[in-house]
Amino acid sequence: QQAQFLADSFPQGVMAYFSARAARPVVGALGAVAFNFVPSDRSRPAACEAKPFSQATCVKNEKHTHDTRKITLSLSAPWTSQGAIGNVLVRVQTGGKAETGCCACCSCPPPCGCPKQANGCCACCKCDGTCGCPKKEGPKKAAAEGCCGCCSCPPPCGCPKQANGCCACCKCDGKCGCPKKEAPSSTKAARPYNPLSAESGSELTLLVKRYPEGKVGGALHELKPGESVEVRGPNQQWKFEAGKYNQYAMVAGGTGITPLFQTAGYVLSNDPAAQVTMVTLNKTSDDVLLRAELAELQATHGKRLKVVHVTECAEGRASAAMLKKMLPAPKGKVLVMVCGRPDMTAAIAGAKNKDFTQGEVGGMLKELGYSKDQVWKV
Repeated sequence: QQAQFLADSFPQGVMAYFSARAARPVVGALGAVAFNFVPSDRSRPAACEAKPFSQATCVKNEKHTHDTRKITLSLSAPWTSQGAIGNVLVRVQTGGKAETGCCACCSCPPPCGCPKQANGCCACCKCDGTCGCPKKEGPKKAAAEGCCGCCSCPPPCGCPKQANGCCACCKCDGKCGCPKKEAPSSTKAARPYNPLSAESGSELTLLVKRYPEGKVGGALHELKPGESVEVRGPNQQWKFEAGKYNQYAMVAGGTGITPLFQTAGYVLSNDPAAQVTMVTLNKTSDDVLLRAELAELQATHGKRLKVVHVTECAEGRASAAMLKKMLPAPKGKVLVMVCGRPDMTAAIAGAKNKDFTQGEVGGMLKELGYSKDQVWKV
């Protein structure tokens, strides 16, 4: 997936990255959650269009494979879907949290070195039984210069500055008197994920892979039922049009399966004439994602869904000859959708443009004769 590791490792950059890339998936699956559907070939939206985050509460966190987990979040308002493909930006706390097991009455500088008592708190605590004190707050963040608290842009704000010394979000007459917005901090990190369903009601389920240095994935893997994260979205990456195609082929590399699984389910449910071929590419059999979920989708839709799992250790790397045997021929109303790491996407379908628009068809699909109208790079 594009910027899969970098976006998870650099929390400051991912905010601007996501604003510039409403058309990009990563893994996945607000109250009044503000829905911001953005056409995928659109250039960077104005920063003032950014919507606020809302809370989502973990209701289930279960192991999926050796390095992925399925995490279900309860939303404060239903996700009113406008169809596949949609993703959400998930923001987590990665630092500056309350000191675990240390109540606000503790006078020790963090980290508290007092021995812990049977009530679950430090020796400073005077509570009888379980400690009921509020937890100690983490360090406060500094205010950001030139950007008031009413600004809804993700940092850094890209709005033009006004004569009153603040950004275009500010509505003050004369000099801005609003409290300043908190400065960007390394205590929060965010990245986009694709929920597994385009119509998930008041809950959405994400498939999250954990990387060694990944801050967001790591925090989500540790999320416990009842704990909350922040979400914003969904953002629309591709819009389904019933009847436009009758053959859909989907080539997914690793976690690139999440937007395509979402699309397959939506297409099969909303176009009874459509047929879908799903090809997953992974290194080993243990890396195959959503195997049982795809089998369940097959059981529901029968011969309309064909699933092929390809692993490097068994079949070798994907090739044009291999794909020719698996995909529908490049004629008629056929669409091939590709999602995976940038190098995989480039090898199969050609690279996207630098502004993340589709670009020309290249790679194996060009060799096989597919046109630009028959290929979509997620």
